[in-house]
Parts: sequence; structure tokens; C-alpha cells
Amino acid sequence: MDNQNKTPASLCNSQPKDTKYNQLPIDFDEKKTGICNISPTEMCEDIKEKITSFSEVEERQNNRFPVDVFPLPFQQIIMATNKDLSFPIDFVGASMLYVSSIAIGNTFRVEVKKGWSESAVLYLAIVARSGTNKSHPLNFIVRPIVDHDKKTYRKYEQLSKEYENAIRLSKKEREQQAIDEPTKPFWEKIILTDFTPEALAEVHKFSKRGIGVKVDELAGWIKNFNRYNKGSEMEFWLSQWNGEPINIDRKTGEPIFIPLPFISVAGTIQTGLLNDLAKDNRNLNGFIDRILFVFLNNLKKPYWSETDLDPKIILLWNEIVSRLLSINVEYDETFNPKPELLFFSPEAKQLLYNWQKSNADQCNEAENEIIAGIYSKIEIYVVRFALILELMRWACHESDKQSVGLEAVNGAIKLAEYFKNSAIKVNSIISNANPLDKLTADKKRLYEVLPDTFTTETGLLVAKGLNVPERSFKRFLNEKELFNHVKRGEYEKRI
Repeated sequence: MDNQNKTPASLCNSQPKDTKYNQLPIDFDEKKTGICNISPTEMCEDIKEKITSFSEVEERQNNRFPVDVFPLPFQQIIMATNKDLSFPIDFVGASMLYVSSIAIGNTFRVEVKKGWSESAVLYLAIVARSGTNKSHPLNFIVRPIVDHDKKTYRKYEQLSKEYENAIRLSKKEREQQAIDEPTKPFWEKIILTDFTPEALAEVHKFSKRGIGVKVDELAGWIKNFNRYNKGSEMEFWLSQWNGEPINIDRKTGEPIFIPLPFISVAGTIQTGLLNDLAKDNRNLNGFIDRILFVFLNNLKKPYWSETDLDPKIILLWNEIVSRLLSINVEYDETFNPKPELLFFSPEAKQLLYNWQKSNADQCNEAENEIIAGIYSKIEIYVVRFALILELMRWACHESDKQSVGLEAVNGAIKLAEYFKNSAIKVNSIISNANPLDKLTADKKRLYEVLPDTFTTETGLLVAKGLNVPERSFKRFLNEKELFNHVKRGEYEKRI
């Protein structure tokens, strides 16, 4: 067989030729997409080269975004937008999680144990100072959902005209023209940007698959929580993260009842405004714990790229999102969503439970309630990540979506650790208690030089190279604000 008939996955040396994952990531039929003009061999080698290069640059920095948890087409889009549009890799990857979340909506849940299942709901915040390309990646990745809403709005406009024409007719005229009793149409949209909880619920009443909230400035959105009813909007968002029913009684108009809501949230916030998140006890009531932060160290404003993004990359992303949106929503006898349940494979479930034990130990040993809250909420997110990653793999023809497998759980754990570390960094800013600021110059230098994860033996070698005595180094390791004790003889940096 020549290379033209091989799939990109089968040409990647990193994937065994005898695995079930050597399938075409998407339909590369030239008549349908034109993507076959990209050489499969070049595509795979290009991705591997970029990821390797990225790893070499980032391995010296804290908390590298785990690009490798995504299927190959996702990785290709991340790397292409980084190269040609100067989009930070973390921002694109996190935005993909958000868009996949709202595309999945109420189609699937994953069961951890009998009576406990999780949806794909995420609350996401992209953190960076002004001018560092934080909004554009999110807008770019959300575009297929916006395009979907444009199409449904055109359909809504057409039905509205037909409805207006029909209600002008008398009953006799409608009978003569064989026109059914007119029903007022509704716009089934996904993305909302400006709303009150009541307006949001009104939209969600018709868009039962689920909706996504996209806010350009999260700080402004949060400041408006008390705009109408003091305290009630905060409670609304706390409960929606858990998927609790929406029940609104109105003085005018019909009441609204949504037994199975699905609302994912994403937005951006400037680093200097992070402290606004902690106001009104939001750092104590669990609200901030529910937010996944994407926070890069020393992010600089990029130069303009001199290369253009290949249109096939846009087409590739559109096809992936379209495939996720093509999953049908099942309904029960009351015409409310009835998500299909996925279960963990035995080996995936064992891995998940082993990770939870380690995370629970860290939670129990946390030095304060805020850090403990971060560890606690990330246990819910690791389950949601696993569901999203499994369906991402299905969208790229790498899964049959019959169960959540080992690969998805492995990726979910990597994402959980990434977002856990980001949350700790954000908390250090919010609390104005960055432990590094308290260190002497020699210890700060030691901390910077130490790898993200290291053994006692490696740490002692680094300390020796910086003329730090062994006894001082071992005392340094006991600083819980700075280090996690992973297991005997192994540590990881927390900042």
C-alpha cells in the first residue's frame, strides 16, 4: 500500500500499527473537505516536531499545558494556530475543552458509581494582562458554535414570518389553505453573551440540549451578580455548576422549570482584576473553586506572525464541532433530556480511583480551606474531563463511545493536575501571599532551578550546585506552600 492510501494515524511512528486507534481522524475525502492536499506523512511529522520543540521550551517552565491528551487533529489545530496566529497554546487547548463541552451538552453523562453521574459542564477563565492575545483564541474556537447559531436564527426568522402570516388569517382561511393552527416559533441558540438569569432560563427552556455562556470580561460579569436581586445570582451559578434544576416563578408570564440544565461558562479576565473575584466572600463560598483558570507565567505580547493559517485548519475544526453537534439528544416522556450514560472501563476506573486517593491525601493535608477547596472541586472536574476527552476521541474516529477508557482518564488526570496548579497560582495572587516573595535570594534561586517534579536525590544535586547545604535543603522541602510530597522521595513544585 502506498502512502497516499494510508491514514495520518497509521503513518505516525508514535502510534503502534496494530492498535485500534490507527483510524482516519476525520473524513479526508478530497471531494468533501479538500484536506487530502495535506500530506499525511508531513502532517504527522510536523505535529511531532512542533510538540517536541514546544516540550523542550516549556519543560523548564511550570505547569505545561498537556497538549498530548487531545486526539491528533486537535493537536494539529493547536499547533497551527500557535504558529500562524500567535495564539498561546494553553488558551486554545482550554477553549477547545469549553466548546466541546457545550457541543456535548445533555447528550451524555458519565457514571462514577450508582447514583452519581457527571455532565460535561465547565466554568473556565483565561487569565492574562491586556494585549496578550487572550480573547482571540476563545473567539476563534467558539466560531463554529456562533455559525451554528446564525443558521438556526435564519431558520427562526423564516418561521416567524410564516407564523405572522398565518395568524393574520381567519380560522376558515387557514382551513381553506390547509394551514395548521400556528405555533409561535422559538430560536434554539447555544451561545449567550449578555443576559439576566431569567432571560438565560427563557432561552434554555427551548434550547434543551444545553447552552454556553461566553463573557469577554468575567470581572464585569461577576460585578453584576447583585444587579437585580442581592445574592441570588451568585446562588444561581453555584447551583448550576452542580446541574440543579432551574425553577423560576414570575409575577408576569409563565413559570420556568428546567429539570436538567446544562450551562457551561467561559471568559477572559485581566491579571490585575483577579482580586475582584474574591470579593463578597467568593473565595470562601466555593465559587472560585468551580472555575478552571488558564494562567501563564510571564506571558508577553506576541509579534505578528508572517504566515497565514491554512484554511483547511478552520475546516478541520468546523468538522469536529459539527460531528459533536450531530449527536442526538434523547428525551423522556415529559420531553426533557435523557442523557445516555457512559461507564468507565474497569482499568480506567481503577486508575481514576487511585488518583482520587492521592488527591484526597493532598486535600486532607492542605494548609487552609481555600487550597482544600481547590483539591475537592478538581475531583469532580477529572470525571468531566474524562467524559469530554472520550467524546473528543469519538469525534476524531478514535473511540466508539461505548465506555470511557484508559486513554481518556489518563488525559483527564493530566488536565486536572494542570488546572489544580493554575488555581493555586491564582489563589496566591488573590490572597497576596506568594510564598516565593518570602524567600531569601538563594532559596528563590534554588526553587527556580529545581524541576517541576524531582526526587530527593535530584534535588540534593541541584542544591549542591548552588552551594545550599543538605540540611537546609531538606528543611526547605517541608515548606508545604512550595512543595507537594507526591510519595516517598518524590516531590513536585506548587508554584
